Amino acid sequence: MNFLFSGWNRAFYDLMRLVDIIQAQRKNRVPLVLKIGLSLTITWFIYVPVHELFHCAGCVCSGGSVSELILGREYGAAALQRLFPFIEPRTTRYAGRLTGFEPAGDISYFICVLSPFILSVFPGVFLFVYSLSRKAFWSLGPGLIIGLASFTNLTGDFFEMGTIVSTQLVNRFGFGYPAGHVPNFWMLRSDDILRLFREMAASPAEYGLNSFSGTCATGSAVVIGLFLAVVFSGWIYQAGRWIAGRFRVTGEG
Repeated sequence: MNFLFSGWNRAFYDLMRLVDIIQAQRKNRVPLVLKIGLSLTITWFIYVPVHELFHCAGCVCSGGSVSELILGREYGAAALQRLFPFIEPRTTRYAGRLTGFEPAGDISYFICVLSPFILSVFPGVFLFVYSLSRKAFWSLGPGLIIGLASFTNLTGDFFEMGTIVSTQLVNRFGFGYPAGHVPNFWMLRSDDILRLFREMAASPAEYGLNSFSGTCATGSAVVIGLFLAVVFSGWIYQAGRWIAGRFRVTGEG
């Protein structure tokens, strides 16, 4: 259990350290919170397009192709479109979303989804831990947003990674039954678990929910996928924590 979830435990401990540090700043608490808020805002608007472009790079570098990336105009999509013609400037409910891509198989697909979180392993977690150990609040914005990205993307990118694996496992152990009898079985690989649940509720038969065997196959893929998402997200943070330790940055002041 420690191997599976140590990253979650470590992240919780580090966040509690941050709370303690902020509470200790009684006289400068308001300026500190404002400074952190400004750092978070600047980091967010820089990180969103970088995150999405890393998805694209992961897909292409693993043998796939990219045809469309929808990116909000507020993130500089129009300017970035000059360098990356596949970017479609459009403000939607998502800050950015890779909508047109063709991975070269499931390994390529997994790499495509995982790629942005290389930045979480380093420098994201390192900057977060460095901020705690040195009380360098300027780096808390990148540290929080990039370092904790694996947790904030739990029901998005990490659920998608989890279901890439779980759908293959369920289909193989089901001797091909799920893929052959559940029309939207491979559509369980979703980057938004809430959207997936809405789609399942709207078209239960398409997801095999009108039969016992189909429900078991779909339910197993979703539950295992979510479990793997939790495990994978913790591993990302733990890997970043390991690198921070190699630099002798512990987060303990």
